[in-house]
Amino acid sequence: MTQIKHGFHGQWSIILPFFIVEEMDKNYMMNDLYFHSLGYFPSAKYHYISRPSGCPENILIYCTKGSGWFEFNGKVHGVKENQYIILPACIAHRYGANNSDPWTIFWIHFKGYKSDLFKNEFGKIISIDPENNSRIDERLKLFEEIYNVLSVSHDNNALQYANFGLSYFLGSLLYVKTHRSSKSEDKYGTSLIHLATHYMNENIGNKLKLADIANYFGYSTSYFYRLFYKNMGIPPMEYFNQLKIQRSCYHLLSSTMKVNQISMRVGFEDPYYYSRLFKKTMGISPARYRVLNKLSDKFTGE
Repeated sequence: MTQIKHGFHGQWSIILPFFIVEEMDKNYMMNDLYFHSLGYFPSAKYHYISRPSGCPENILIYCTKGSGWFEFNGKVHGVKENQYIILPACIAHRYGANNSDPWTIFWIHFKGYKSDLFKNEFGKIISIDPENNSRIDERLKLFEEIYNVLSVSHDNNALQYANFGLSYFLGSLLYVKTHRSSKSEDKYGTSLIHLATHYMNENIGNKLKLADIANYFGYSTSYFYRLFYKNMGIPPMEYFNQLKIQRSCYHLLSSTMKVNQISMRVGFEDPYYYSRLFKKTMGISPARYRVLNKLSDKFTGE
């Protein structure tokens, strides 16, 4: 079966270092439901994962466009737009995109003792039919907010905030009727910052300057900087570099590229600068991160 090797255009993902995952497992404020990784794969043609021994985490796959399939307990099922599946930990499974109509998916690897709340949903196809009060856009914006928080920081405040968001996100799926009926009149708007973070994700491999991003949206550099910092609590270029480091984490664990090749792929011509920035952000060098996380056998592709 044809498989893609270097990801999908426009994708983004967060893979937490194994020692952070272990700390969350020991923290009573977070160990009810917590992340291992999460991400977004648009039009993921040739996406295919096979795990004969299963995965250490539960896996949520939420299809928002296109279609795909999964095999669980010896049966193959199709998955289409506005459907999700949850695969339980440590049980063999396979899944992938349909080549003719590849799925766009949001995915989460999660653990915690509250995972048992979803045991009746394991291995089933759950549909979320669009309605006037379906709140699908709101749910996906929450997912992106969780991603944005974890892109900036892995401190306790960020992890706790993100995990509260995870509980709400999963709860909105498990109790979809209650979630819909609680809709207020407030609506999420598409803000400049939301568009800017998307633009940064689309240009991970490019050497954009602050002026390039500001000019793209028609603002002065100083105004864009102040607006971004006010909303995100971090300078825009620091945020952009955080995105680059997170993308490089994905390449370190899902490819055999050398560190200097990954450095170029995420827009850093100087591999020494990239390595210093990686260590400052993640606490260890890129090479050490690759070794420790592969030895932990916790990342298997998503």
